Amino acid sequence: MRRSTVSNDDLKGDSQMSKKEMEPSTPESRAEKLAHKQMLRKAFTGTFLKAFSICLAVLLIYSVGYMALVKPAVKQGESDSKNTVSPGVVQNNNNNQNNSTDNSTDNSTPADDNAQPTPSVTELTTSSSQAEILAYFNTAINNVKPNAKTVTLDKETNSRAGDVTGKLPLGISTGMADSVISAFMGDTKASDLPAPATTVDAKNAMFPVENESWSSKLTEADIDSATCSESNGTYTITVKVKEDPLSKDTAHGVGHNGKAFSVIQRGIVMDNVPSIAKGILSDAETGHKDGVITVTVDKATGNVTSANYYFTWLLHVTGSGLDATMVFGLEKHFTIAW
Repeated sequence: MRRSTVSNDDLKGDSQMSKKEMEPSTPESRAEKLAHKQMLRKAFTGTFLKAFSICLAVLLIYSVGYMALVKPAVKQGESDSKNTVSPGVVQNNNNNQNNSTDNSTDNSTPADDNAQPTPSVTELTTSSSQAEILAYFNTAINNVKPNAKTVTLDKETNSRAGDVTGKLPLGISTGMADSVISAFMGDTKASDLPAPATTVDAKNAMFPVENESWSSKLTEADIDSATCSESNGTYTITVKVKEDPLSKDTAHGVGHNGKAFSVIQRGIVMDNVPSIAKGILSDAETGHKDGVITVTVDKATGNVTSANYYFTWLLHVTGSGLDATMVFGLEKHFTIAW
């Protein structure tokens, strides 16, 4: 076995290094070390805080983008995607008992105190007036929920319909917000779409106006136009609805869009703000514009066979360092079987 040998020079060098390490620090060396630590701390703090600020801001925009797509949790009076009805829903199968001897089904436009008398229309022609087209549309669309066999949501598309404007917190740019929001937009996966609705309650929950027994309370005062064309025994009716400005009081049956669309209400937004973002976002308003409903109706039966709904909704949010408006588009296409 060979023995390793250590030279005197090696031992001397190790001894000198040990002595050097053991030497007490001088004021100058301590000051140098402190300055170095402070520099590292400053660099870390600056980078960390900047990254943390961006993360918080992105989280807020992420939350808003999420709210644009998320389906709120089922609440009392709402239906889930499996055609089951949550507790508190009053079943409405058009066979409720009452003291009246008239059990006929009325599929006309629901009562509206401000509505003008509507004409009785059973058929449309090229000379039909806007009032007649709207009356025919109301009768046909309000017949879907109580009497259609199946209502299927074929497609749902969310889109960014405008740039973010206003003030965002923590120095985040509106361009960054636009990019984050855009990542959420697009078609809802087929697997995430609700099951076809076959019960009255499920149809009420799915088909506009969601969670209502009616689909349209539109009057001429609510629309910009109502047009109709006919081809091969099918009417194509297009109704364009007037704009509703930002409001905290957006609700079903209120304003113009609320009378035919499943409008985005302030409560839905605030209820779905992730808890981690609630410290930033304190309030919200919603508005709706560009509302267009296009339906196809079988002329022989008066039954709606398809319906396409599109509107642009504005979300104005305020909070800590936050005062911004975001614009989204929402389109839904339904197929109705009888």
